[in-house]
Amino acid sequence: MFSFSAEYVDTHCHLDLYPNVHELVREAEISSILIVGVTNAPSVFFFTENLSKKYKNIIPAIGLHPELAIQKKHELTQFWDYLETTQFVGEVGLDYVTTDKSVRKVQRDIFSKIVERCAAYKNKVLTVHSRRAASDVIKIIGDTFPGKVILHWFSGSDKEAEKAIANGYFFSFNSSMVRSKRGQTLAQLIPRNRILTETDGPFVHIINRPAQPSFTSNIISSLARILSENVQGLKHLILENFKTLLA
Repeated sequence: MFSFSAEYVDTHCHLDLYPNVHELVREAEISSILIVGVTNAPSVFFFTENLSKKYKNIIPAIGLHPELAIQKKHELTQFWDYLETTQFVGEVGLDYVTTDKSVRKVQRDIFSKIVERCAAYKNKVLTVHSRRAASDVIKIIGDTFPGKVILHWFSGSDKEAEKAIANGYFFSFNSSMVRSKRGQTLAQLIPRNRILTETDGPFVHIINRPAQPSFTSNIISSLARILSENVQGLKHLILENFKTLLA
């Protein structure tokens, strides 16, 4: 269990890509926001890992983004080394914006290896990218993965979401999702005990401003309206949902 006394959790934030990261993290700390700092490649993980040694409200995640599969596949050895040091894995997954079959194959090969290696630990928490590739992501992870899975910014079909729900996966919602019709529909489909919050900052922008962990309370307020739930009750539930990832 994390030692930081959190009220909110941002399960997917790219801290290493902010120019003012120390200011941002300190503000989150004051606001009792726990941050899962995802990374896009093993070679940049050290930055977020070092941040986590300075700030108690950061959990570092080792990642290899699918869009970097070709450029960074040689870093898998580093990935395995860092995997020993953290429970959280991300950002990993598949991205089928590319139509190049050979690139897609490399993505699947890397993701399959990561899932297999993580399964051996039995307690890893994966935050997974699945743009236009939800079916293959769900197929690779399967229904017997012994850790936990968070589908980050999920944009698959209702049928794919239902399969993921049946497999026990969680879903994290960001500001862009709660503002979109598709995201609102998805929120109503997901069981309350599988809902988490994320910012995906700084990639998500709200009014020309990069999203940051402090936006988490607004995401919860939006989700509460969508789901006709009490804000405080939903806030508590989301934190409890996160705690179940660590059990």
